[in-house]
Amino acid sequence: MSKARWLMLPALLATSVASAAPVTAQQIRDLLPLTGFERMGEDAAKSILANEAFFPQVTPQQRQCMAAPIGAVLNDALVEWLVSNLGDEGQVHLKRWQAFYTSQGGKRMVATQRQMMYGTALPAEFAGEPSELERKQVGEFMASGSYEALAAVLAEMGDMPDGLPARMSERILGECGVTIDSNEFS
Repeated sequence: MSKARWLMLPALLATSVASAAPVTAQQIRDLLPLTGFERMGEDAAKSILANEAFFPQVTPQQRQCMAAPIGAVLNDALVEWLVSNLGDEGQVHLKRWQAFYTSQGGKRMVATQRQMMYGTALPAEFAGEPSELERKQVGEFMASGSYEALAAVLAEMGDMPDGLPARMSERILGECGVTIDSNEFS
């Protein structure tokens, strides 16, 4: 092996060690606006509170107050789930997500999701059919382990983890003065 290759070895090892590291909560929070998931907690809270069969003892004003603490707890839980479930591969996934969601295909995907979820207009740059490059970017991302990691964490959100109902109840009591039995979230 040439001397130049030997000199590159420590740099390559440092790069691989740095990329095989956990992701921080702040890195995930910074990423969420790119992904379109920054409002996930608020959206789930509105959905929960729109069903009047839940919390029948709560007034409309109390329901309105409850949306913010429920949304905040769910958003925090999403960040926590991502940080804890990505483990040592967190930085690898984070870099792939950043690359995809800043690509034209990623931006189109987020714009389309927002249009479907919130009725927002598609930006003019996304009018018409996706380009071949956009299709390729989306296809490659969806075939990556990073997409699968994200999908797995999002699927877990459907199952309310232990402790989450109690955290929502505590936050609702603290912010709205409303007592909700944590079992009512089940």
